[in-house]
Amino acid sequence: MNLEQSLAQSGHLDPGIIARARQLQPDAPLEKILLDMGVISEEQLYQAFSEVSQLPLWDGEGEINEVPGLTEEFLVYNNILPITKEGQQWLIIENALDDGLTNLLQRLIPDAVIALYPASELVQLIDKHFQLNIDGEDDSLNDTDGNLLDIEHLKDLALEAPIIRLVNDLLAQAVRLGASDIHLEPARSRIELRYRVDGVLISRASPKFEEYPAIVSRIKILANLDIAERRLPQDGRIRTKTSGHDIDIRVSTIPTPYGEDIVMRILDQKKQVLSLADSGLSENIIDPFLKQLRKSHGIILVTGPTGSGKTTTLYSALQEIIDGQKKIITVEDPVEYEIRGITQIPVNDSIGMGFNAALRSILRHDPDVIFIGEIRDRETAEIAIQSSLTGHLVLSTLHTNSAIGAINRFLDMGVPDYLLASSLNAVSAQRLVRKLCPLCREMITVDPLLAERCQIPVGQQIYRPVGCKKCAHTGYKGRLPIAEFKVVDAPLRHAILDNPSLDNLVQAASQSNPEDLLSDGIQKVLAGLTSIDEVLRTAG
Repeated sequence: MNLEQSLAQSGHLDPGIIARARQLQPDAPLEKILLDMGVISEEQLYQAFSEVSQLPLWDGEGEINEVPGLTEEFLVYNNILPITKEGQQWLIIENALDDGLTNLLQRLIPDAVIALYPASELVQLIDKHFQLNIDGEDDSLNDTDGNLLDIEHLKDLALEAPIIRLVNDLLAQAVRLGASDIHLEPARSRIELRYRVDGVLISRASPKFEEYPAIVSRIKILANLDIAERRLPQDGRIRTKTSGHDIDIRVSTIPTPYGEDIVMRILDQKKQVLSLADSGLSENIIDPFLKQLRKSHGIILVTGPTGSGKTTTLYSALQEIIDGQKKIITVEDPVEYEIRGITQIPVNDSIGMGFNAALRSILRHDPDVIFIGEIRDRETAEIAIQSSLTGHLVLSTLHTNSAIGAINRFLDMGVPDYLLASSLNAVSAQRLVRKLCPLCREMITVDPLLAERCQIPVGQQIYRPVGCKKCAHTGYKGRLPIAEFKVVDAPLRHAILDNPSLDNLVQAASQSNPEDLLSDGIQKVLAGLTSIDEVLRTAG
C-alpha cells in the first residue's frame, strides 16, 4: 500500500482531491502538496505514514538520551531524536519514506524501535535539545539593513509554505492542548514558546530564531497589522479554522530589545456555554444567583482578575433567562461566544464605538436585560446605574480582588453612594482552580497545621495531584470556579451610605453572606475536586 491509497482508504481525502493535487505540482512530493493546500493535517498525514511504513507513531513519552555510535552531528543532520522509553531505545524520525535512513539505523542499532513523529514538532524538539551556544550573542537579526528585516523580503517569507505551515501548527497545537493563550517571547538568541493551559504556562519546543521575523510577519498579516511597524504595540484579530474548530484569536504585539513579543488569546467558537448548574459553581452560589436573575432591574456584578472566568459565568447566567420573551442585548470587547436568542454588539474604539457610545444607543432598542462586557470608567458605571434604575437588569464584570472590593471601586470612580446603594443587587467574586486528574489523584491525610489554618478537621482525608500521561504529568485536568456571592441586602446598603470603609462593608456583608472564596475552595477540596495547594495559590 502506498501513501495515496492509505489516505484514500482512511477517508481523510477524496481521491479527486489527490488527483487535483498531482496536477497542480506533478514533480513535488504528494505529502508536501496536500499540506500546502491545507486539505490534510500533519497528524492525519503521519497516521497514513505509519500505516504505509509499518512504523509506530511516537506518543511523546520518554527521556532524551545519548546513543553510543551516533554523534550529535549525525542526529541533528538527519533529524533523529533518541529516546529511552520504559528501558527501550527509541529513534524518532520524521521521514517515513526514507528507506535508506531506516535501514542504516536498523543496522547501527538493531534493538532500537524506529518511530515517527510530525516533522514540525520533531525539529523543534531536536533544536531545543541540541542547540549549541544558546546563550551566545547574535546580533545579525538586529541589523536593520539585513535581508531578514527588509519588509518586502519578510512579506515574501511570510507567504511561503513552510512559515504558513509553522504558524498553522502553532495554532493547532494550542487547540489540541486546550490552551487559552500562546506566548512567543524573543530572547537574545532564542525564542521561548509557551502555552497557557488550565491557567498555567507550559513551555514547548520553540521555532528557530532565524525564522522568527517571518513568523511575526505571518501573524501580523493574518491579524491585519502593519508588518513595518516594530516600535509600537499593536492589537488585532484573526478568525481562522484549525483541527475542525472555528477560533477567534486576539493578537497583541509589544516591542522588546530582541524582537516583538506576541501574545495570542484563543477563543474557541465551538466551545459550549454551560448552564449555571453545569458551570461548576457551588449550590450555595447558584441558588441566590438564580434568584437575582429573576429580578426585573438592578445590577449584578461578577468580579475577579483577568482569566478568572467572569464572562463565562455571565454567559451561563444569560442562558438561564433566555425565554423568547425578553430583549437581551450585550456590549462586548470582543464577542467571545455567539449565543442564539440575544443581540450581541462588538465594541470598536477605533471608530468611536466604545462601551459608552454603544450603551447610549442600545437603550433606544427597548432592552429588558443588558450585559456590559466590562465596566472600566465612571461614565460606563453611571450609564449602567441609570439603566438599572429605569427598569433594566444589568449584568457586568469588574476587575477587583473581592466582591466587596467592587463597591469601593465604584465609589472611587465617583459614583454617588445613594445611587450605588439603590441600584446594586449582588456582587460575585470568583477564581478558577485546576481540577485534579481523576485517574492519578492520591489520597493523603491533611497536615495538622494546614488543617488548622484552613479550618479542616484534623485527620481529614483529602486528595493531592500525582501526574500521569492523560494529564501531561501535571496532576490536573481542566478547571472549575470557586466563588463568593454577596447579596446587597439592607445591612450592606446602610453600610454603603453610612460608612463605606472596606472593614465595615465586609462586616455588614458577612452577617447574611459569611462564605468567602477560601471557604468555597475548601469545600471543593473536601469533595475531591481540587487540591489544597491549588486553592491556597488562587485564593489563600
